[in-house]
Amino acid sequence: MKTVLTITGIRPDFIRMSEIFKKLDENFNHILIHTGQHYDSLLSSVFFDELEIRKPNYTLNTGKTGGTHYHQLSYLSIEIMNLIKNENLNPDLIIFLGDSNSVCAALPLKKVGYKRGHIEAGMRSYDKRMLEEINRTVCDHCSDILFVYHPEYKNQLIKENIVDNVYVVGNTIVEVCRKFIPKETPKNNMILIDIHRPENYKYKERLINIIEYGKYCAKKFSLPIKMLKFHGTNKFLEKFNIDLGEIELVDLMSYKNYLNTVYHSKFIISDSGTGQEEPALLNTPVIVPRDFTERPQSMEYNCSYMLNVNHQNDFERSLDWLNNHENNNLINCQWLGNGDTGDLIIKELFNYLN
Repeated sequence: MKTVLTITGIRPDFIRMSEIFKKLDENFNHILIHTGQHYDSLLSSVFFDELEIRKPNYTLNTGKTGGTHYHQLSYLSIEIMNLIKNENLNPDLIIFLGDSNSVCAALPLKKVGYKRGHIEAGMRSYDKRMLEEINRTVCDHCSDILFVYHPEYKNQLIKENIVDNVYVVGNTIVEVCRKFIPKETPKNNMILIDIHRPENYKYKERLINIIEYGKYCAKKFSLPIKMLKFHGTNKFLEKFNIDLGEIELVDLMSYKNYLNTVYHSKFIISDSGTGQEEPALLNTPVIVPRDFTERPQSMEYNCSYMLNVNHQNDFERSLDWLNNHENNNLINCQWLGNGDTGDLIIKELFNYLN
């Protein structure tokens, strides 16, 4: 039996890989490595419990070794290599998902000669301020087999001269999210803010504008508004002494509670990439306060609105879009695929490894 080793380390990747992990266990000698990039219970263990992910074979301490990306990358490069060699793991393929620091381990692994795969390949925002943009590009160019969510991402890889072993499989989130979609009628009784990108929270004027937009929406719709409490964002809210007004800070949530909150929200304000996916499946519109996105399909299929936070006249246009949305139920989530991504990935892995 072929040995497939998976390397993941952050909340979104545990969620997106949860069904893939199970299928790999059924079909291969699967070794699961948790890099420990996210180690707080609300960013790690709660998702293993809730999504019934088995215990990792090995857990590293990436998140506890230092806060900077280069400390994490140096730690990963050494520890993953040592683990594979010292434990005689001998993987036939090492699989990464996404764009966190953990995927950059693909570079030293390529240099040593291990075969690598990347799920969520081909995404590009062209925003070099995003560390994720660098991470995913490096991983793509270091991978031997690549799984993309949408044909546009395959075309992007072809532009970069990555043409072999690229497969369109749809988005892994569909088969995960569908299990948790509430059955009751959505209440539409609040607004949720999810802001955690450094290109938003590290710039005072930009962060102020996003907060002001949240207040503007709360007033226009006469709804309570809550904001997820991320460490980085919260630190800069305090540093810049930004008045949240009626915005209530709330703790991070388990996956089920997060989906339930999004489902019952009138809309959410999010700079998360994955925050443009689950809301589409829940029929909840998303306002995206970013200049660039690696998920343009979210806009094309009318699931999200890209907000120009530097121009207040766009505030009113976004409300027009939201009102039109409410009146015409315009969300189309076909761009995410059919929910058979796990089976398609296993099929192509069998063909590739055999």
